[in-house]
Amino acid sequence: MNRKLKITRDLLFIVGILVLIWMVYSVGIDSIWTNIKETGWWFFAIIGIWTIVYSFNGLALHVILRGGNGVEKVSLLRKIKLVISGFAINSMTPIGLLGGEPYKVIELKEHLGIDHATSGVLLSAMMHFLAHFLFWMASVPIFIFVVPVIPLTVKIILWGVVLGALLLIYWAFTVFRKGLIHQAIGVASKIPFVKRRVRIYWHKHAERIEVMDSLTAELFTNRKKDFFLALFFEIMARYISCIEIIFMAIPIGYHLGFFEAVIVASFSSLFANILFFSPMQLGTREGGFGIAFSMLTIPLGVGVYVGLITRIREMFWISIGVILMRIKPAKNI
Repeated sequence: MNRKLKITRDLLFIVGILVLIWMVYSVGIDSIWTNIKETGWWFFAIIGIWTIVYSFNGLALHVILRGGNGVEKVSLLRKIKLVISGFAINSMTPIGLLGGEPYKVIELKEHLGIDHATSGVLLSAMMHFLAHFLFWMASVPIFIFVVPVIPLTVKIILWGVVLGALLLIYWAFTVFRKGLIHQAIGVASKIPFVKRRVRIYWHKHAERIEVMDSLTAELFTNRKKDFFLALFFEIMARYISCIEIIFMAIPIGYHLGFFEAVIVASFSSLFANILFFSPMQLGTREGGFGIAFSMLTIPLGVGVYVGLITRIREMFWISIGVILMRIKPAKNI
């Protein structure tokens, strides 16, 4: 095993264990067990939904990477494993992508090479973001259709979401057409205190940056069928994940429709991503659930309960992701 990869795995495993201990302590073992008992058998359905969600995320990564040399050495099952571990690592850091995406690159570079692994992982992350932007934008007409009375301030927020999503979608497609690294370095080269070092790096590695950006742009330029198939898998993952909210509400006597679940999921996700700097999105996700349920005239307590069950579900999958980092894949898996 590559020494750097082994050290990375060991370090992330230790951090993961410590974060899980802290999470369990902050929520409380009694609270966790009480909420699981209250959810009953539906808790297994909630966990099971995310097996499907992560499988769709893995399919998107599989489609993105299948155009490169050596990709046949990395199976779909291993890509799903990397997706689960990557999301677990990202969930443990204050800002998303701080550890999960570099971890995927390190795991994949042995078979794909550093350039193709990096561009593929960046494309996968951008595709995930694009699916979020489209999901948020599509949720606005659903919100208007489902919620009978919408205050003026909420209408302004909704129009802001539409405008913001459109701008982000436009930016995402410029990245898919031209590549991300050149644009990111161009922005960083204008930031005080770091611009000199960035420009030195730019000139020193200009050829490699050009290669990686061309690999990033290749998917949208030459493989549009794969591009839209990967985007379809990511969008499907977003909508399938909404079903867990329906399952969470049933044990406490609330039967939500699918569109109501979409509103709750989109608003809580938007609220949490606006405050992306919060580790584990602590407090932000629960606040989003509370506001979303109140707009649907559902008691605030339901939002608190759903937020807690969501947190417990996240703990479960973080623990799975951390364990998977310690499992060495067979050569043909």
